[in-house]
Amino acid sequence: MISKTTLLRGFGLLRLLAVFLAALPLLALPALGLAWIWLSDHRPFWLAALGICAVSGYGLHLLAARIERSRSKTDQAEQPIDPESRTTRPAPHWSRQDEACWVKVEELAQRTSPKDWAVADVQRIALLGRDTLDVVAGHYHPEADKPLLELTIPHALLITERAARDLRREITRTIPFSHKLTMGLLARINRWRETARQYETLYRLGRAVLSPYSALFHEVRRNLGNSIAGYGLDNVKAWLLREYVRKVGYYAIELYSGKLLLIDEDPTARPTSATRSNLSDLNDAGKQDASAAEPLRILVLGRANAGKSSLINSLFGRLRIVTDALPGTTQAMKAYRLEREGRDAALILDAPGCDTDLLPSKALRQAVLDADLILWVTAANRADRQTEREQLDRIRSWYAERPSRRLPPLVVVVTHIDQLRPIKEWQPPYDLNAAPSPKAVAIAAAVQAVARDLNVPVDQTIPVCLAQGRLYNVEDTLAAVILELQEESEKARFLRCLEARKGEEFWSAVKEQMKTAGRMLGSVLR
Repeated sequence: MISKTTLLRGFGLLRLLAVFLAALPLLALPALGLAWIWLSDHRPFWLAALGICAVSGYGLHLLAARIERSRSKTDQAEQPIDPESRTTRPAPHWSRQDEACWVKVEELAQRTSPKDWAVADVQRIALLGRDTLDVVAGHYHPEADKPLLELTIPHALLITERAARDLRREITRTIPFSHKLTMGLLARINRWRETARQYETLYRLGRAVLSPYSALFHEVRRNLGNSIAGYGLDNVKAWLLREYVRKVGYYAIELYSGKLLLIDEDPTARPTSATRSNLSDLNDAGKQDASAAEPLRILVLGRANAGKSSLINSLFGRLRIVTDALPGTTQAMKAYRLEREGRDAALILDAPGCDTDLLPSKALRQAVLDADLILWVTAANRADRQTEREQLDRIRSWYAERPSRRLPPLVVVVTHIDQLRPIKEWQPPYDLNAAPSPKAVAIAAAVQAVARDLNVPVDQTIPVCLAQGRLYNVEDTLAAVILELQEESEKARFLRCLEARKGEEFWSAVKEQMKTAGRMLGSVLR
């Protein structure tokens, strides 16, 4: 516990005395001025000016409050919340399930008001935190009688540790001399404050008895000033309460969604087992840096002879695969590197045709769940797309069964557009929004039909030509669309790696526990 004498010594008595003497004339001016006004004949004018200024200030305060409310409604209707503000925001890597839970947390935060939750009441604040936890736990465990208890003990301790760490950093950074304060000193300050309030009440009562006229104006000024200051204080209290709800909700979502690793590690910081397995099949796998991050995994799917291998050759700039005219050329799932600046930027996975026996459903499911971006290649001159639609619906169902994951971005690449009628016409580029030529009309119709048949957005259905000497719309439009979807792909990668790390963490913990149990058993049997 730090005494007042210790604090004064820390500041320096001589330095404090020097500052006090230097500021004494300025500090005396307000007191001397008030004494002069009180003893002179100008007191009524001063009191009148005080009242007029107080009323005018209160009127301006009401006008500012009305303008602020009107502006707030306009901003909420037309503009998103500023991401650069100090308000807690949802994490960008969250899944759709997590984002839906955050909506509930935000609704609770918006309903939270200082009128219902006193900031100074610790028990009420704890109850507000409990209500927030109930909302989050009920979202992830709606079938449980007590959803709050559906968490592991290590993760409960971890969330407490992280919340305490963040609170410690914030207090140390923002509150002056907080690293010197003790709980005993805070308790004494609180007692001094209560004593000061009692003496203030006695002072106001005494002034009302001795000088009712002066006391009346002082009370009017005090109430108006407190009202203006209280408006800002209420806004601060409301922000604190809502931020408290958001902060508790944020950590609760991290906790109940199963996204917390027991070690402080970025899930994408090193390759997953699936990526290591793919890289081990490449001749230069030994050249890989052990500290390399997990690359994006781009999966190329579609029917046999739809142009998957040709697309890979055209899109990524190198001849990765020797294309053959025979159907079913790609006999198994193959991985190819996309390197940038000496590092793996992506793994391109070429899959056998989905309409062949070379790609079993189990292998397809694993490949899809290990993908961050899916390029689905379909031929424009084939209208029978029922099999492709069934495969895509199956892919969507696999991710629907895993709400903690994000469905990777899906881009449909429409190939063989040069074979659409009129077949002999080929004079690119073609403007599909204003289609003056029969070829452009046919391409636009094919894109619309593919988007409808496969249930994908039109803006993610890209027509290309991969024929030798007729390469069209690959490096510009298709590459631009993939680049626009990179952020979504990285979110899918994060959740994929997180799921892989959770599995590794589970088996690593079991292995370590078995070793410890074996050593303990061995020591007992000796």
